[in-house]
Amino acid sequence: MTERYDELFANRDPEFCDRILSLCGMTGKAEYLEHESEIIRECFGYIESGKSDPVTRYLLRDSQVKAELPVNNEGTITAAELYQLTGRTFSESELIDILFEVELENKEEYSFQEADSFLESYERWKSQKDQTPSALTLLDLKQRAGADISLSQVLQLLPLCGLKEQDTYTEEQGSVFAECSKLYSEGKTPREIAQHFNVAVATSNDPVKQIVENIDNLSAFQKQQILETLAGKVVSQQQQVGEAFDQMVYSGLNQAFQTGELQAMIDRKLQENVSVGKSVTIQAAVETLWEERGMLPPQPENPTLPSSSTN
Repeated sequence: MTERYDELFANRDPEFCDRILSLCGMTGKAEYLEHESEIIRECFGYIESGKSDPVTRYLLRDSQVKAELPVNNEGTITAAELYQLTGRTFSESELIDILFEVELENKEEYSFQEADSFLESYERWKSQKDQTPSALTLLDLKQRAGADISLSQVLQLLPLCGLKEQDTYTEEQGSVFAECSKLYSEGKTPREIAQHFNVAVATSNDPVKQIVENIDNLSAFQKQQILETLAGKVVSQQQQVGEAFDQMVYSGLNQAFQTGELQAMIDRKLQENVSVGKSVTIQAAVETLWEERGMLPPQPENPTLPSSSTN
């Protein structure tokens, strides 16, 4: 059984027809055998679904081998195209695991043979993954957010959906966080997000907390970390240095948040900690900010400051 060229390519642009035939490893002729027609239609489907020429050529190989047609195994596809073939978004640690098994480097482009090895390794990795309970890290939660958010923003969002900072999270917790990050990306305020998850939002009469609570997108977790860091350095100095120093520290803290300076500092520290396997804390970021801005509170023994026996 055969099918005519003008039936297969009816109302198609000639350049498009040549492109399809080239991807299929065929030449133009008046009629095509049944298995050749099937490959051409398969190629139509890949192109019309948005797949690139390299990916289409890669995917057609099995069909061409079965049809005993010549196959071009010398092509390449990009890493992004290869990962898309799995239908999955990988974290850096997951990629390392998959590539390690077949001794491939993490690079921007792969040969068809390397792509075969990667996909075989992925199937084995996926099978093992499916057999064990998922353990998600903070980086996995960041990846699942589906938006360009920082690690510190991940920490800000966790308490809003009833989660806390910990080493690993379950799939169910990952789903909860994904919903939380979606609300965040839609512009919901922290209070609205917390209410969505029935998480209580605490208030306080503490003047330091009131300043921090007035800054948008600041989580209860960060408030606690910052207050613990500054409690001994700021609050205990109030009676010693008076109102002028008090206002300077508070306005400086407020300004650091408003300009994003503290956010950037926290992000940097979090990245440094994660890269060396340390636990994630915000305390070091706050202390570094004070140092770099020259805003560390004076020590009590400084002779220029008024002394006070009141703590």
